Amino acid sequence: MGIYTDDAILVIEPGRIAKGKSAIREAFVIIAGYFNNGLQVQQEGMEILESGDTALVLANTVIWAPNLPRTLRKATYIFNRSASGEWLCSIDNSYGHEVIGKNA
Repeated sequence: MGIYTDDAILVIEPGRIAKGKSAIREAFVIIAGYFNNGLQVQQEGMEILESGDTALVLANTVIWAPNLPRTLRKATYIFNRSASGEWLCSIDNSYGHEVIGKNA
């Protein structure tokens, strides 16, 4: 949880988010249980666009688990540099543009 800002957002699935470290931790416990602690995540390409204290990370994220085939996601992440210079994730969106239209 140390990689997240206090008010970070995790896209659980399109249309569902967890906001804040406590809610993100709870979501991770549920996600881990759903995948029987077998979820694997791998980055297969990444581009980082940095401006000042903000970085947009675009990634080809591959996920798989015993009950999920290998799936490529075009993920989007936002990181912000803290006062101590550490990069922290403020938006964790492994679904990328798939979230468009899902919140309506």
